[in-house]
Amino acid sequence: MKSRILYISFYYLFWLLFCVLMKPLFLCFHYQESLGYSLSECISVAYHGFSMDLSTAGYLSVLVALLVLMSSFFKSNGWLSKSIQIYTYTILALSLVLCVADLFLYKYWGFRIDATPLFYLKTPKDAMASGTMAEYVFAFVLFFVLYFMFSFSFKKLHASFFKINKVSKWTVLPMLLVIALLVILIRGGLSVATMNVGRVYFSHSIFLNHSAINPIWNFIYSLSKSDSFDTQYRYMEEKEANSRFLRMTESERDTTSLRVLKTDRPNVIVVILESCGSGICEAFGGEKNVSPNLTKMAEEGIAFTHFYANSFRTDRGLVSILSGYPAQPTTSLMKYPNKSQNVPKFPLSMKNAGYDISFYYGGDENFTNMRSYLITSGFEKIISDKDFEQKDMSEKWGAYDHALFRKVTEELDAQTETPFLKVLLTLSSHEPFDVPMRRFENRYLNSVAYTDSCLGVFVSDLKKSKWWDNTLVVLLPDHAYRYPDTLKNSDVERHRIPMVWVGGAVNKGMKVDRLASQIDLSRTLLSQLNMDVSEYKFSKNIFGEKSPEFAYYTFNEGFGLVTPRGVSIYDCGANLPIREDEVELTQDGKAYLQSLFDDLNKR
Repeated sequence: MKSRILYISFYYLFWLLFCVLMKPLFLCFHYQESLGYSLSECISVAYHGFSMDLSTAGYLSVLVALLVLMSSFFKSNGWLSKSIQIYTYTILALSLVLCVADLFLYKYWGFRIDATPLFYLKTPKDAMASGTMAEYVFAFVLFFVLYFMFSFSFKKLHASFFKINKVSKWTVLPMLLVIALLVILIRGGLSVATMNVGRVYFSHSIFLNHSAINPIWNFIYSLSKSDSFDTQYRYMEEKEANSRFLRMTESERDTTSLRVLKTDRPNVIVVILESCGSGICEAFGGEKNVSPNLTKMAEEGIAFTHFYANSFRTDRGLVSILSGYPAQPTTSLMKYPNKSQNVPKFPLSMKNAGYDISFYYGGDENFTNMRSYLITSGFEKIISDKDFEQKDMSEKWGAYDHALFRKVTEELDAQTETPFLKVLLTLSSHEPFDVPMRRFENRYLNSVAYTDSCLGVFVSDLKKSKWWDNTLVVLLPDHAYRYPDTLKNSDVERHRIPMVWVGGAVNKGMKVDRLASQIDLSRTLLSQLNMDVSEYKFSKNIFGEKSPEFAYYTFNEGFGLVTPRGVSIYDCGANLPIREDEVELTQDGKAYLQSLFDDLNKR
């Protein structure tokens, strides 16, 4: 009996030490942010995250405890030693894959690793495109060094502690108590509230709170989350949520006081600019000389100065733009083709009204289930990486932006059917920012400058074509980028993006200062085209005289609500406000999120 209890104690402590050591590794890896905090604050990361480490070690140990319990009925237990070693070395490798991947992904994503990467691994080439070769080499070296260190330590300690070699039925009851204790540790205690991310939050600093999270626990938790959307984000009675949602969205949003186009059947070209936040454009208060062409177009056309992205990933941003459907904090609608096929899409609305529609992208159309979504959006013609020559391809994502714009220009020259809608999604300004131009030392700014130069050539050529006088060009990003890097993923400015309408079909240039977001493009554009907008329940007509004025966005396990009255930013994982100008704004944001998941559940 004693040998079994002693071994389980050792085994649990091995995993607990592993979990504890991952925290200083994370802080050291992100030393540029860690240096901004005192030693006591960094020690607090380990202290406050310890309860989650206890839970994680319980998860990783409970199967071995069950095997040890079973061994009480066997005379020979050579199988047990081999089984534990195989299990441990396998779980150790998987755990280190998660921890090492988390170290590198955090600087790009701004949240600890969850099940999100599994979705992107359906197209592994694209999933790996964000990293540089140096990062992958470093990651592999770090993985093998850590794996050797922990596996060697386990092998030596296992040989010392494993003394289980006989039947011991008297061990059953103590072992059941040990397993019960592990379950208690896994759930985080005996209280009604089980272990959750909010348990380890202790600071006003998002980075310190994130540092306290155990990435293995976070991954396991995200896998266990239900896809039953009607059980998620329940904040209030359904009647109150519906009342707040309707008050936010239904105030005569289609009362149009302003016609900004010369015709209700213009040709439309929507250019979705990868990762271009307002910080890169002088016309929107950003950097000078990075995107002079976009700045010039903003001065010539209609510039939407208080416009926001609804999320931080392309797949979610694409749905927000084309469907007028809000992004979700921890999942992507594209992940569920059976649901994404049931949301409205303005390209399909335009196709049904007689438009010839096509989609252009230099990357893999199958990335994140994009193709299924595009097909249900009505696109019969989808241009992707397979339609470009090898000389036009970058090392990572696909065709360079100059090749993408050139492809569209060539097809415009051959265009016969009108009116037409062409949607372009650029990709060269996606990390690792591999572009055939060197103007700025900062790789991100350099990639944006390159895309802007390609855009400038495209619009210049378009102005010389026969299509210009009757064409509307809509320019907006899929999401912003964390520039400057002092921005947090939850910050309002992290999500502010430029939107510009330009072209011969535009009546006159102007600035539009109303608060709006990507989901409002659908209703706004279709209203200008005098098309039915009744199915776009989340979208608002920006030019509606009495249209509601707010912008809603999501980040990992959280949402932001920006209104003329103020801002609410809420961490759903911790169930705590990050910023709360008014309590009522937080309640409105919760009602909006709850209503979104109610709607998603019905799709």
